[in-house]
Order: sequence, then C-alpha cells, then structure tokens
Amino acid sequence: MAFSLLFPAMTHAQQPCTEDAILVFDASKSMAAAAGDNTGLRRIDAVRSALARVLPRVAPKRRLGLIVYGPGSRPACVNVALEFRPLINASERIMARLDALKPDGRTPLTRAVRLAAEVLDFRSRPVTIVLLTDGEETCDGAPCALAKTLKAEGARTTVHVISYHIASAIGSEGVFASRCIADETGGIYAATNTVDEVAAALEAALACPMVSEAGAGR
Repeated sequence: MAFSLLFPAMTHAQQPCTEDAILVFDASKSMAAAAGDNTGLRRIDAVRSALARVLPRVAPKRRLGLIVYGPGSRPACVNVALEFRPLINASERIMARLDALKPDGRTPLTRAVRLAAEVLDFRSRPVTIVLLTDGEETCDGAPCALAKTLKAEGARTTVHVISYHIASAIGSEGVFASRCIADETGGIYAATNTVDEVAAALEAALACPMVSEAGAGR
C-alpha cells in the first residue's frame, strides 16, 4: 500500500462492529484548500467523497454518530459541535450534514475527541472514535495526555486517526504529534493524500469483520 497505514494487532473479538462509533470531522479553515491531486477538489470535498463511498456499507451494520469542529459563531477554540449521537443507518444523515459545511475556524481536535469519548460513555463500555483531520491541534489542547486518560479510565477506548495532506501542516520532515492518540489507544493511524487512501483507511477503521464473515458463510 502506497501510504502509511499502521495496523496494531486487533482481533475480531477486540474490535467488534457492534461497538458504537463517532466520527470526529475536521471542518477547519484549512480544509477549504485545494486537495492538490489534480482533481480540482478541495480537501473537504475529497474527504466527503471518501465517506460517501464507505458509509453506505458500514452504517447498516453499526451505529454511527458525528462531531464536527471548526466553523461556528463561538470563540474558535470551543467550536466543537455534537451533530448527533450514534444511530443505525446514519449514512445519509452524516453526509447531509457534512455536505452543508463551510470550512472555517481552528483545530480544537483534543476537545472534540474528548467530547466523543464522553458522549460514548467510554468509562463503562468499549467505544470507537475515528478522527479525520488535515492539521495539528491549534487550541493548546494536549492530545497525548488525553490519549493516556482515555486508556487509563476507559473500559476500552480505541481512537483511529486519519490525517489528510498532513505534510502541509507539519512539513515533509515533521512529525504529526497528534497521531499519539491512535498509538496510545491501539487505534489505526493512516497518513493519506488521496480519496482512495482515505476510503481505505475508513474501511479499516470502521470494518465489521464479524458481520462480513457471517454473511460469507451463508
């Protein structure tokens, strides 16, 4: 695979598709930049395209919720919105909300991931969070400290982190510090640059192997 996709050891028992999941979506101002892959798409359009490809297959099998950060009328670093809690068959609802977004604001990703964990009641049950971002935390949050808290206090909290064109935010030789959220919680970290790569990372993060295998055996 041409992009950096790291899979920790996860068995089907560890990652059942029955776990509720929340997508944490970066709609900050930088997502309005061109995707840079000769498609004419903005970054937000490319990520939405990948979600539109994957969600219809996942949403009938697991409950999905949505949190968005970036745009809003409040101070930039508190613009984190719970759009809705996990629901079955939420694909159309997720895409309708994402299609209406106009990128703006900063990147309070730590606050957003923390909210997702609280909404999912992470202390009492296993939960899954998928963060999609094109940049680092810009609101003085401490993503690595949060990851340690989620690991220490949660029943089993798995945070997958999918970055998009992250080199533009950290430089080609830089290190994406916020990937520690995935590393610490046993999630997938994927550094992506195309729609296909984002879609592949989403498939890995939201896969429902138990359902797929059961269907294949019929």
